[in-house]
Amino acid sequence: MKNLLSLINMKSLITLAMTAALIAQLFLPVNPNPEAQSLFCTAYGAIIAYFFTKRSTASSGEQTGQSKEKQEDNVA
Repeated sequence: MKNLLSLINMKSLITLAMTAALIAQLFLPVNPNPEAQSLFCTAYGAIIAYFFTKRSTASSGEQTGQSKEKQEDNVA
């Protein structure tokens, strides 16, 4: 039960909702506006990339033992 509750966070809810919407858009017999569909797919890709690269970047800094300030100084 604890594992199930740990899966339910905002990132997971947004990811699941947008994935379900994308699948519905692609496979249901409806014709959405092509521009709207293109915009949705672009937003979907951007949000998914942000969520998963943000997590990887944060965990890599923690593994090296750098503080958040030092990581920001290295980027700048």
